[in-house]
Amino acid sequence: MYVFSAKGEGKSMNVVFCIGSELPVKNYVSMLTELAEEKEIPVKINTYPDVKSMLFGIANIEFQMDLIFLDVESAGFAVVETLRDRKFYGEVIFLTRVEDQWEKAFDAQAFHYVIEQNCSRERFTWIVEKAIQKIGRKHEETLALSCAGRRVVLPIRDIFYFEVKDRWITAYYPDGSFEFFSQLGKIEETLVGKGFERVHRSYLVAVRYIESVRYNELTLINGAAIPISRGKYQEVRSQFERMEGGG
Repeated sequence: MYVFSAKGEGKSMNVVFCIGSELPVKNYVSMLTELAEEKEIPVKINTYPDVKSMLFGIANIEFQMDLIFLDVESAGFAVVETLRDRKFYGEVIFLTRVEDQWEKAFDAQAFHYVIEQNCSRERFTWIVEKAIQKIGRKHEETLALSCAGRRVVLPIRDIFYFEVKDRWITAYYPDGSFEFFSQLGKIEETLVGKGFERVHRSYLVAVRYIESVRYNELTLINGAAIPISRGKYQEVRSQFERMEGGG
């Protein structure tokens, strides 16, 4: 597995390569790292030799992946649906020698379908830059909350967790908290695929901010202690361990 971290001040971008032979992988990783350094984008790159190892390697942290490169011959299109079912919210670019499957890639809602033999460095860079722009917009997604004439617009990636008491929900984030009237289930539906987990009937937590997990409680990086429902412990523990291992 190859891991690269580029210095930068923005949100880190997580990229996965799961494509054919080793030589193209090295070439594409090299081009991507050069682009990341040029644009000063912090990026982590993981490479996997096949779909099975990729799905195992990113299990439970699919929501953290921003961009996945796949090969039609070795991966096929069904894996995209599998990733979406497992809360992958990022973009897919197919890198392949197969020239006549672009319609299926479109059906799979891939960002692009790149034919290797026609892919120059300039074209690869142009495509990836466009993908990065779209990913950047996702990183900037916000949630607008209002109550009694007050309104806040919060970057989704900055929210630690939501807590509900008697249908009053409190959103917690680095600069404070905001209370509003709603249903936690509706918030959960709104944030599907964005890295939040219902760990308890009263709590919806951003998994990326979990610092530690015990049998009946987890702790977030802001020090908040959150109870875990008995039936949720194994799932939360697994997600946390995968997150730690995947960086």
